[in-house]
Amino acid sequence: MNKQLFFFKCTIVSVLLSAFVFVSCQKEKIEQTTATTLKRPGASMTLATGNTSTFKVLSYNIYEGFRADSARIAKFRLWVDTLQPAAIAFQEMKGFTKASLQTFAESMGFNYTLMHHENGLPVALISKFPITDIKSKPSTLHLIQAKILDYHFFVIHLNPNTYEKRKEEIGIILNRAKLIPKTEKVLMMGDFNNMSPQDSSFYDNNETKMNLVRASEINNPGTKVLNNGKIDYSTIQSMIDEDYHDSWKLFRTNYDKSAPTKLRSHGNFTRIDYIWMNGTLVSSYANSYLVKDAFTDYASDHYPMVLILNR
Repeated sequence: MNKQLFFFKCTIVSVLLSAFVFVSCQKEKIEQTTATTLKRPGASMTLATGNTSTFKVLSYNIYEGFRADSARIAKFRLWVDTLQPAAIAFQEMKGFTKASLQTFAESMGFNYTLMHHENGLPVALISKFPITDIKSKPSTLHLIQAKILDYHFFVIHLNPNTYEKRKEEIGIILNRAKLIPKTEKVLMMGDFNNMSPQDSSFYDNNETKMNLVRASEINNPGTKVLNNGKIDYSTIQSMIDEDYHDSWKLFRTNYDKSAPTKLRSHGNFTRIDYIWMNGTLVSSYANSYLVKDAFTDYASDHYPMVLILNR
């Protein structure tokens, strides 16, 4: 064989082998990065809903229906597309009708919607999968109870005024949940307007925080957060007692606020927005985080919460 031809063939084989190794390494690197992102607490991006091995839900108090700000609503559409949730639980859908909710949801690729009433500050649920097993609700509650796939959803917005009223409302909701077999998958999410005993060391031992809570009660007659001078945690303790697990706190010992955002200047920080899982779902946990970015800093006075579950 001609030496020059032999050398040319060897060179081609060498280049092809190098390219194959490079592509394989790059593919392995991408796969490893994706897996790490899914598991990493606080990650701002995770696998899209196109990956059927995970299920992502977003819960968001949108502050009086985005205050009917069309520019903010348009930004939300773009923003939510980066998250790719399978379902979104909304609180404070002021100004939305059932028809406008459907149009809003469909513009983002969510074909299934649920909202019981249109007045005041209703809760709503939108989904890329059918919403089934819809339950009626007491007229006094801001509540949705339904199913998406094999998940029982409770979308909740508890009373903002007194801890007594919140405890009464969560009692009604938990009694409804007791009718679901413990082997079923249950998610409870929303604005609970109540701090958690699991965060008590970040509140009770902070004199600045406690002074702000006292001032809030004085400046807002009818508001009751304190019980005999101390933060009342009984509403959230009721959740814990019934074997519900705060998904944000599940593998964290630190603290992060869910309100206020940069939209508010006061320093009365609090974590009152939750996504709870029942005991059956704990082993399916993949990730959870509060979404804090340029959009959520000013879109609402609450930060949204994300939970990702392994299917």
